[in-house]
Amino acid sequence: MHQQESDQVPSRLDGGGASVAEGAATPVAPAAKKRRRKWPIVVGVCAAVLVVAGTGFMMWHEQPSFCNAICHSPMDPYVEGYYEDATLSAYAHQVENVTCLECHEPKLDEQIEEGLHWVAGDFEVDETGMLKTVGVRSDAGMCTRQGCHDFDEVVAATENWDGEAGVNPHDSHQGYAIDCSNCHVVHGQSVMYCNTCHDYEVPEGWAAPAKSADAASSPAAA
Repeated sequence: MHQQESDQVPSRLDGGGASVAEGAATPVAPAAKKRRRKWPIVVGVCAAVLVVAGTGFMMWHEQPSFCNAICHSPMDPYVEGYYEDATLSAYAHQVENVTCLECHEPKLDEQIEEGLHWVAGDFEVDETGMLKTVGVRSDAGMCTRQGCHDFDEVVAATENWDGEAGVNPHDSHQGYAIDCSNCHVVHGQSVMYCNTCHDYEVPEGWAAPAKSADAASSPAAA
């Protein structure tokens, strides 16, 4: 009777010679297969996070708030003036939704150089906290690009300045040797540069420069 019961359970030998019942399940390694299937998902999620983070950073990089969030000194007064000082040209640009990077074209080599100067503290500021040395000049090419200002319209708007026939600050007898920023100071008080020699009307809120004769005779010029 015992012999019959044992006959009903066939057996086979495994690789080591041990008897294994036919009905017993063969062990598998499902965890390894799952791990192999998960890695594309993990890579995809990481890539998506990097893309979203990179896009967010670039969008923030284009905002004026980026400048003084990274470099409080010397950028705080520039950004504060852009948002708060209605006497500044920078504020007028902000009202028209013109961002910093639309004028200050971001160039990687320049940004790296500026970053190195900032990290090393290799810059000087005046009593207002603004940079003493400014390397950016605004000329007609810069101010008329991307449809910002139509120079023909600007010239027409200042024709016969101060009621004097033939006088036009934007059609100077010096041609285009004078940059826009000789008069228009975006982050500070603008200056009626023509009055270094002439005596024209000074726009409200602008400064009148020292006369060229006075400047030549001053102790600083000696």
